[in-house]
Amino acid sequence: HCQVELSPPLPLVALLLTLYSHSALSLYCNSSPSQTDLSLKFLNFLNNYSHKYNKMATMTTSLPHPSSTLVNISDDADLRLIRVLAPSTSDPTSFESACTSAISAGDVGGLLRTVIDNGAIAGLLQSSYSIDEAVSAFSLLTVYLDRLGDASAEKELCEALADAVEKAGDSIEDDGKSEKQSAMVAALFNLRSDGNEKVKLLTKIIELADESALSPGQARGVSALADMLDASTLKSSLALWGDIDNAELRALYAAVSKGMDRVLAKLAKGEAEDKTTAMKIQAAKERKQTYMLLVLGSYKEESQLDGEATSYAREASIYAIRDPINLFSTQRRILSLPAVSALQKSQPALYDLLKIFMEGKLQDYRDFTAMPDKMTVFKSSGLDEGECMKNMCLLSLVSLAGEHEEIPYSAIASTLNVQEDEVEQWVIRAVSSGLMEAKMDQLRKVVLVERCAVRQFGMTEWTALKVRLDKWKSNVKGVLDALEKSGAVAVDGQ
Repeated sequence: HCQVELSPPLPLVALLLTLYSHSALSLYCNSSPSQTDLSLKFLNFLNNYSHKYNKMATMTTSLPHPSSTLVNISDDADLRLIRVLAPSTSDPTSFESACTSAISAGDVGGLLRTVIDNGAIAGLLQSSYSIDEAVSAFSLLTVYLDRLGDASAEKELCEALADAVEKAGDSIEDDGKSEKQSAMVAALFNLRSDGNEKVKLLTKIIELADESALSPGQARGVSALADMLDASTLKSSLALWGDIDNAELRALYAAVSKGMDRVLAKLAKGEAEDKTTAMKIQAAKERKQTYMLLVLGSYKEESQLDGEATSYAREASIYAIRDPINLFSTQRRILSLPAVSALQKSQPALYDLLKIFMEGKLQDYRDFTAMPDKMTVFKSSGLDEGECMKNMCLLSLVSLAGEHEEIPYSAIASTLNVQEDEVEQWVIRAVSSGLMEAKMDQLRKVVLVERCAVRQFGMTEWTALKVRLDKWKSNVKGVLDALEKSGAVAVDGQ
């Protein structure tokens, strides 16, 4: 912050440097050419707003330069900001008067509370303001927080400002308001450094953002928010923000999951599902499942479980059963989650079916479907039994591949209960799914397994791995012994 009176444009530069120094992550950086330089927004505000609103009520000229007391941008910048916000209030004259008194007294908290309580932020969402203009004005309000000198008051007003932006949209009928709202809260997000505050604000940004800004499956750089919500990227960011309350993380993960519901609903309304749309749908489903599992992972013990945990556990289980192939790596540890384990008591049929898809084989699935009391789970969960059967066949083939390096066609036909001439089709499907790599020897009628995904890794798998490692060790020893003897023979020959 500037501590001495400077003449423009140096104070503006100082303010911008302050903003950037507080940014743990610039959310909207590089999101579009019009948003790449935050300084342009401030310059736009300072250069244009005084001309745009010079016909409004004139403030007394006897006041000291109020910006010297608050943010030191330029003469009367604070008052010009108030004149921008005043028209959206119920009593602009009283609003300006209250704000002027707060500015004169250097009462930052009083100024912010007056702006929030009078709903002044709603005016920035009007279609008459561009996103850059709205964010420019709102950014000046966010800077005031650091002038409070009281950490608890900062947190309270930070949350109040974000809530005010959300509430302001209730009275505005403008298609572009969600983009403005999320960009305004992003300006606040960029200024704050406390981890819990940043998570709360990011949650708010996600809730306000348009579906197009949330949609994964786009080229990187198209949407900064969608890029940031990649699970690995967000994990890295959270690590930089320090210790964060579990409740705040859970709310963030839930917001992303619900955001993906909005994305999927919008994509489903499309006129035709082309290849690009199909990729976006699959990416949104994967991200939704990832974040549902993160929500469930935030419940560390069964004693912490609540109705929301049960709801997420059920939905995540259905997702895992409906698409066990594409979401294979995402959900492989789903059974270890306390919230999912609790389904054994509340929804035993669903849990049993999930366990079969995670660890079982085709015969286990057939035994399950042979029980009438279990079959109702398909209808109640919206599952297609035919698709489940196909997926279970692929998973059984992958399990078989994990047990043998060479598999006779006859063994595959027996496992899948199909004719031998259908085996190659199933192998091609399994290879296309990415769960295994294999070659087919049509003369010998065997499948040569090169690599396959592991569906579970318990004591049986550890034992099998030990056997393979011992065999490999023995083979390597044999090669070394042979090389040593070969070298000795060569020396003797010389």
